[in-house]
Amino acid sequence: MSLWTDPTAQHATPVAERARTAHEKRTGHAPAHVASAPATWILAGENVDHFGGATLIGLSSLRAAVAFSPRDDHQLVFAASAPASEDVVATAPLGEPADADHPLAKRWGGLVHQLIQRQVLSRDTAGLDVTVISDIPLGAGLGALWAADSAMCLALAAGHAELNEAPFRARLADIASQAVDAYSSLTGLRSRHTAALRASGTGIAVIDYADGSLTEAPHPGREGVRFFSVAEKFGEADDGEVERIAAHRAFIDAACANFGVTSLRKLPDAIDRVVEWVTARRTVGDETAPTPEQARAWVHFCEAETLRSMAVAKALRSRHTNDLFSLVNSPTEARGLTLPDALVELCKTRGAVAARPAATGTSKAVLALVSVRTADEFARTMAKDFDIVEITPGRTACLEDAPAD
Repeated sequence: MSLWTDPTAQHATPVAERARTAHEKRTGHAPAHVASAPATWILAGENVDHFGGATLIGLSSLRAAVAFSPRDDHQLVFAASAPASEDVVATAPLGEPADADHPLAKRWGGLVHQLIQRQVLSRDTAGLDVTVISDIPLGAGLGALWAADSAMCLALAAGHAELNEAPFRARLADIASQAVDAYSSLTGLRSRHTAALRASGTGIAVIDYADGSLTEAPHPGREGVRFFSVAEKFGEADDGEVERIAAHRAFIDAACANFGVTSLRKLPDAIDRVVEWVTARRTVGDETAPTPEQARAWVHFCEAETLRSMAVAKALRSRHTNDLFSLVNSPTEARGLTLPDALVELCKTRGAVAARPAATGTSKAVLALVSVRTADEFARTMAKDFDIVEITPGRTACLEDAPAD
């Protein structure tokens, strides 16, 4: 077990430079473009995006970088390196990501395919060499793969005139999330893409899926706390319980389609009306419909989590510190998901003023908020039995091309 440190904080070579060097060493020539994107961490509201809820998400100084150059053999070759994980080199045929030889090649091959289909990347693309270097440990609940997706989008779209405009970045985030949903088994929050590409990093992004808006609340670090991700072990991606979450989201989408609304949050008396709908389906013999009890629990969870997210945002903006910590500490409804409750309680016992699952259902890691006075001792103590990394503020995804001579 160990205390992980941010290489940037130790004056190491920035991750973008390491990606550029690794790409040139592997392919024999300089990359066409390089981009990097931050890790993301969740303060409240995961798994309510399909409902039209709100997610509060921050940026970390840990980053992933992507360098690429063209090929002419209609192949996509991805080389990826992350801390404490085995290096990966995987290929996918251009335009046929489903035939990729590795889950990462399928995920990123699907992303390239979507970028071409959505006319962000030229249809004349004949192949790509892509190098991914990440400082974000897998399994820490910090969205390592989502950071790489975001950096890849930005690098491949580097020639676009509106690269740094909010509408175009929102479009890139949408493309990335659709590609992940279509081609990867490691699905998750689309707010990770949105935050990595659009949030400033000076505060906490408040992403409201009822209207697609992104605003910012003050960073909770001003309340005298430092932030840590704690897990039994870093180094492996955690698929959590994505099938159960996917079933929940598919049900929410079907309910939206049935009632003709863009989100159930806009549907008056949503719980009762959804329960009536599934009851009617089961009455006529629809065995695919959940039970009324399941439907009620799912919609209630979305409503409760959305209310909690908005309350956390209000507490941040009004500087109601005790309310903030109480809301973060309030129990997360399991909905049948396995939660790292024992580790959450241990973090509190060892000095965290607040702790919660780092990403409910998709990570076994815990987010711990610790007073600045006791943070160093907390980190040393937890590192004896767990992997732990501090989460310090980061900056938005950006192009990292070398300046012209």
